[in-house]
Amino acid sequence: MKIKIIIIFFLLSHVVFSQLDYKKFIGEKSKITFDKEYSYTNIYDYKINASKEDSIIIRKLRSSIPEGLLTDLYVKNLSNNKKDSISFEIIMSSRLLIDIKNERICFIKYKTRLNNTVSKDLIFKATEIAENWKELTDSSVEVKLLEQIVLSTNVNTLFLFYDTNDNPEYSEINKLKPLVKDVNGALNIEKLAEVIQQNKIVLSKYLE
Repeated sequence: MKIKIIIIFFLLSHVVFSQLDYKKFIGEKSKITFDKEYSYTNIYDYKINASKEDSIIIRKLRSSIPEGLLTDLYVKNLSNNKKDSISFEIIMSSRLLIDIKNERICFIKYKTRLNNTVSKDLIFKATEIAENWKELTDSSVEVKLLEQIVLSTNVNTLFLFYDTNDNPEYSEINKLKPLVKDVNGALNIEKLAEVIQQNKIVLSKYLE
């Protein structure tokens, strides 16, 4: 069965950095709507939308949210940070929330920075069951496809693939668009994941 996605989102033009003790990330959120198979979806760009919270994490957050579970993985590194000496950071990129069957799945794309060494892009997955979040360690084929897409793209690139209008500044994506859409114009995540994988070099300049 084909899985289709339609992406619609609105971007802000500013970033304000702060380090607060917050229960959840807030701010203007981008909108993403998958087909009727999914009852809820949302994509969030930390770098653009984190106008009231922080897209760079430097200390442990509460484990009641996915971002807090992510910091659980780096407790030792984060505990070494001092007010006037920051040696470790988690650099947040984007987050996809999606309901698959009876579970809400969260994909967080991020990097880490230890002193002056920055990691490659990483993905953290969490699942919410009965209003409680926990790290997701098992992945279905569907989850793996979504993980691959989130890891290999950014919010702007996803929108460019979705947009029915071609942007002359993104000629390579304009050429690839017909390969990832079904006849009704909806994005197909199986096709999208395959095209992204096959065109990594071409698309890399749009992911900076």
